[in-house]
Amino acid sequence: MASTSRIFFAGVGTTFAILALGFGGGLMLANTALKEPSSLQARANSNSMSPVRVVLPTTAEAAQPPQQSPALVMTAEPSQKLPTAVREVQAPLEKQSAKADIRRAEAEERERRKRYAERKEKKIAIARAHQQEQQPSEPRIIALGGDEPRPAGGLFGN
Repeated sequence: MASTSRIFFAGVGTTFAILALGFGGGLMLANTALKEPSSLQARANSNSMSPVRVVLPTTAEAAQPPQQSPALVMTAEPSQKLPTAVREVQAPLEKQSAKADIRRAEAEERERRKRYAERKEKKIAIARAHQQEQQPSEPRIIALGGDEPRPAGGLFGN
């Protein structure tokens, strides 16, 4: 009899010791997390820059037209002074570069519209899912058998 009571009290004592160690460890971790920052950390935080507000343009704003580089502007002015042979070579090159610019702008526009359509589709899908979550659903019925009537033998009887 004495050995069983001794084992019981040893188990109770061990349980209390484990709980005390757990709570003590938790308090120690909470204390270190809530401590005031050290002098080194305080100095590092005081030297940090103040927050900066960044304002990005919205996607609804019109894109700015591309600006011509100064090299293109300079070549356009002296072209009247160039001989006709050089002007004949430059004209098709300028047309090709203009066509390439137009194609690039059209491709960018198609890409922008595609991204817009994808974003819109995603918003609509999220709204539909949200709406379905909010609507009350019909209660689920689990059927365990056919439609035959139950016997009147009681709750657990056959």
